[in-house]
Amino acid sequence: MSNDVATKKRISLKNENVKSQEVKTVETTNVNQPLESFDWDAYASDCPSRNRTVNERINAPSGWRVYSKEPYAGELLDLMLEHENKKPSQFKINVGTTYTGKVHSVSTEWALIDINYREMIYVDMSKEDIGIKDQILLNSDVDIQILDDGTSNKRGFVLGSISAGIKTANFREIMESIEGGSTAYVGKVGQTIPGGGYIVEVQGIECFMPGSLAGINKLADFESIVGDELYVVPMSFSERRGTIVVSHREYLKAMIPSKIEELRESLNGQMDGKVTGTTKFGVFVEFNQCLTGMIHVNDLTPEYLTKHKSREITPGDDITFYVKEIVNNNKIILSQVKVEVKADPWRDIEERIKTPVEIQGIIKSVKDYGLFVEIEEGVTGLLHISEIQDIIDIKDIKSGDSITVQVTRIESATRKVFLKL
Repeated sequence: MSNDVATKKRISLKNENVKSQEVKTVETTNVNQPLESFDWDAYASDCPSRNRTVNERINAPSGWRVYSKEPYAGELLDLMLEHENKKPSQFKINVGTTYTGKVHSVSTEWALIDINYREMIYVDMSKEDIGIKDQILLNSDVDIQILDDGTSNKRGFVLGSISAGIKTANFREIMESIEGGSTAYVGKVGQTIPGGGYIVEVQGIECFMPGSLAGINKLADFESIVGDELYVVPMSFSERRGTIVVSHREYLKAMIPSKIEELRESLNGQMDGKVTGTTKFGVFVEFNQCLTGMIHVNDLTPEYLTKHKSREITPGDDITFYVKEIVNNNKIILSQVKVEVKADPWRDIEERIKTPVEIQGIIKSVKDYGLFVEIEEGVTGLLHISEIQDIIDIKDIKSGDSITVQVTRIESATRKVFLKL
């Protein structure tokens, strides 16, 4: 028999006498051809797997394609690449670890994420948070947490969760912000918990806010803020609770300077606030979110004075008042009796008085360590004894005398004026 002819046997059942027949078929010219001249295209045309498709879950390097759908296909690829001395960006993944990747494809059922691993990471869209699904867009960058490395499911897929990945990334970001203590996040107060505190959800992370950190002053009604969205500042991590501790009070404290400035612009109008407590001297009031002032008993209306004496004023009560004086960021004097508020002489003083400059002042008081000199109504500076002891005798000076001084420096924040002759 010649080399280009192959013999096949088949069984004919056309009659009772089973006969063996020989059928001669002519094969292609590839038979017994040397490897270097083998016609692979001709072979592929008769290959039963010519309609095969690429295994999309295998993240093969450029120029490589994997068609096998077996669970071990990725591992075989690694072995081949190692044998061929290829060095793609492959690495080992760990369940529970979060990686950053790019959305390779997405459908209503599955999303495939490329984290530069040998395989795509599968994300079950039905298990993703509703708010997260809208962020899973083709070619977008996402954080993904590995749930299964392919050893615990029948298909051998590597499974991950973008919702869990985002929460982990957010947790890490919030933890990192604790050290600075200057970052505020929007948090939703979910519920009160035993022991006096709240569960506050911040970027999908459940945090703990003690009741003492829920406001500048103690809340009269703890349930009043449940369901509210508040700005909170991460403060620490509670090992006992296993949660991040946040503070709304710290955010409010940071707002005080700007709220004081706003208050200076409208000192003469009637204002509303809430009583936070009472003493025998007067009533403490919280207003403008973060400011606290006191109404002295002498400045209460007759109606409120009667209530104060009979202890009928309680925390949480509404109250109206006027701002009588802003002493500093920590002390605001209020009154229920309308008063004419004078303009703050320290406001814009550094713009009005350009140092160094000579000014005619009035001596307000004489001390052993120097002279207090009023350079403007309500603005007094210290002329230290070291500046005058060799020039004039302090015993010859009395209050009310005029004196010419040089203003060398003004600190409006601390309300200090530095003088010399």
